[in-house]
Amino acid sequence: MNKIVYIVFVIIVLHSFNLHKASVSTNSISKPVLLVSKDFDKTFEKWLERSTGTNNFSCINMYAIKNQDSVRTLLKQANGIIISGGEDINPALYGKKSELSRCGEIDQNRDSLEQMMIRFAVNRKVPLLGICRGHQILNVTQGGSLIIDIPTDVGSLYLHRDSRNAEKNKSTAVNHMVYIKKGTFLYNIVKIDSGLVYSNHHQAIEQLAPFFAISSVASDGIAESSEPVDTLLHPFILSVQWHPEAMDTKSPLSGAIGRKFMKSVNSHFLSN
Repeated sequence: MNKIVYIVFVIIVLHSFNLHKASVSTNSISKPVLLVSKDFDKTFEKWLERSTGTNNFSCINMYAIKNQDSVRTLLKQANGIIISGGEDINPALYGKKSELSRCGEIDQNRDSLEQMMIRFAVNRKVPLLGICRGHQILNVTQGGSLIIDIPTDVGSLYLHRDSRNAEKNKSTAVNHMVYIKKGTFLYNIVKIDSGLVYSNHHQAIEQLAPFFAISSVASDGIAESSEPVDTLLHPFILSVQWHPEAMDTKSPLSGAIGRKFMKSVNSHFLSN
């Protein structure tokens, strides 16, 4: 009888220890951790604060992290990942190495970093948001390709970026309409079928990766957003060609996206 009591006592002690250990692990990080592929000005942190009305999260600029072990450690702590806008992607990554001369500046270190971040987010089900270049490299990472230059390859000279001052290297962002497909993940977030966005890019999705479906387009047919074919397989993956972080958060195409993303980030944080 005493032996049975002793065994029960040991089981209770071990169970209590494991509960305490789990609690310490969960609470060792006090708020959600967001990783942004490149953001030296805290642009995305400020956007998410405006969208949600709170700053109860930590934002880390991953481009500033040069040590690979540190990158891997931070990825394991991530509750959300944003792939931001920027330079052209190396066309060799999508089978167009010979067209490098038609691209702008290339940053191969950034390409590698962002592909690592994307693959981690997809495989580990970490909320993932791609913006502009981020929209494009999500597609490339999953096996898709890009239009090298919209003005020459498609003919939309000023719809996505006004390049009339190209000789002065002063390309200018523009506002244009996007049209959202009903029934998509994006439509369920923004609750509108069209809206005005702020845009600045000369490349776009050409061959869509099998992983993705297009959820909105511009008037010239250029893909403006993509999401997984099966959105139930992941808590949040969305990529948009426009810049919600540079828009008024009263627009559903900015604020609603930020709020939905952070809701998923917080859920990931609480479940880990």
